[in-house]
Amino acid sequence: MKRLSLVFIIFIFGIIILIFVNTRFCESYYTGVLGSILAAFFAAFLVWVAWEELGKLSKTSSADFIHRLDNDFFTSETRKLVALVDCEALDFKDPLNDESQSVGETDSLTYFEVNLDNLKKTNLPEEIIKSISKKNYYSTWEVDDLLLGLFENIGMLEQRRIIGFQMVYDVFSWYLETTWKNYEIKKYIMYCRKDDNNARIETVFYYYFQYIVTKCLEYGTLHSGPCLLWWKIKRYFRRPKINAKINIDI
Repeated sequence: MKRLSLVFIIFIFGIIILIFVNTRFCESYYTGVLGSILAAFFAAFLVWVAWEELGKLSKTSSADFIHRLDNDFFTSETRKLVALVDCEALDFKDPLNDESQSVGETDSLTYFEVNLDNLKKTNLPEEIIKSISKKNYYSTWEVDDLLLGLFENIGMLEQRRIIGFQMVYDVFSWYLETTWKNYEIKKYIMYCRKDDNNARIETVFYYYFQYIVTKCLEYGTLHSGPCLLWWKIKRYFRRPKINAKINIDI
């Protein structure tokens, strides 16, 4: 990019020198077509420089946000929770299982339980199993604070273009997709949404998480070329379609 900038600047100076050299023979250069072309080149150059600087500023800001999210996400507790989700060793429990009650009335009674049987089926070393299963239970608040809430923030920041999608995909896509594909996590999300049948899609529980993981899943299936370029253009102007009802069948 620096080399391209240098070439462009040299080209502009070349035109200027050419004009000054020829003014002794034809002063109409300044008032004629070439003068207009020169003005257009300078205007284009200034726009290009401004665009480049804004792009660099945006990338720097995006990288700073990603770094902060990275620090918030990669903690000891979150790693254990991600490991349990990846091993399908975290079961969502709803003791009341009463669809007639609202989320607010039953939320304090729901929780996640560590499934030791599934954890042992992974054939992980006993030391690792003991390390990630020190707790037998996780509250829904813990799962939200340590995992789902962070994914919700990532999706919200990306949708508002505060952070770039490519950085989100490079850093968080595996964690987003692994968590979203987990059966128990989907059960919990659907539990939270059970009273949101008539709500706008943007207001349902974990909308931004679903939005960003849908975008990551779409991006991961594309090959480089026209299809990828078209997808980027389409998603720049239009968000992926989100359905509040999630298919949780295994």
